[in-house]
Amino acid sequence: MKRTASTVFAVVMVGLFALTARAQDPAKTDPAHFKVELENEHVRVLHVTVAPNAKVQVHELNGAVVVPLIDYESKLKRTNGETSVVERKTGKAAWLPAGAREFESGNQGVNALLIEIKQAGSSR
Repeated sequence: MKRTASTVFAVVMVGLFALTARAQDPAKTDPAHFKVELENEHVRVLHVTVAPNAKVQVHELNGAVVVPLIDYESKLKRTNGETSVVERKTGKAAWLPAGAREFESGNQGVNALLIEIKQAGSSR
């Protein structure tokens, strides 16, 4: 019985650690790069500013529309190891699927709005 309780405790602790280690809300964990400009029950708008040639650590986003405020290029890395170079043009909106990612800004840096669409019952 004692061994079963110890095993259950270990499994629960591993699960809690995994949830904590999972990528977090960038507005809370990286306010230097992500600033909440507007939030209501329907959307959350984040202003993203990153200096040229800087790296942004792993963060998680809901599905979002990105609207670049400048032309820029960045290198995107997903948690599965897949990388891609993304080129954005001023004012040309694009869809960002939900998920965890990190990225490196290019020579121009990044200046963009991220518009997260909230699902009914979303807690963010």
